[in-house]
Amino acid sequence: MSEKSDSEAAPIGLDLGETEMTLDENTVDDRLKLVQWEARELIDRFHIAPPGVSIHQHPSMRFAKVKSLRAAIWAKSEHEFLRPMKLGSRIFIRGKIVDRYVKRGRDYVVSEFETVDEAGEVLMRSRETSIHVE
Repeated sequence: MSEKSDSEAAPIGLDLGETEMTLDENTVDDRLKLVQWEARELIDRFHIAPPGVSIHQHPSMRFAKVKSLRAAIWAKSEHEFLRPMKLGSRIFIRGKIVDRYVKRGRDYVVSEFETVDEAGEVLMRSRETSIHVE
């Protein structure tokens, strides 16, 4: 039995599921170190996580859902930050594939993600385009 082609495995409308993250001190500190965030005093004063602290989850969601996906190149991303992410809170990220196209022989996949808090308030929306590589 052969593996599904990328087009069949990642069709438009594919639900990428939901990921939960707790924005505890260790999780936020790890992300701050990784992105070399220098304004720690803002986080301490306002008790919020920096914008985009959860963006690294997006490709993981695609790889978890599309088993045939071996590699992807991040081609473009747009993020709309609507509300701050509070330290100590739980957030939920939901995603889906909304478009795909071929350009210069490459398979582009467009995904949208929405991050919400425990009350269901939308904190961030993202639209990301990646090149799927075989």
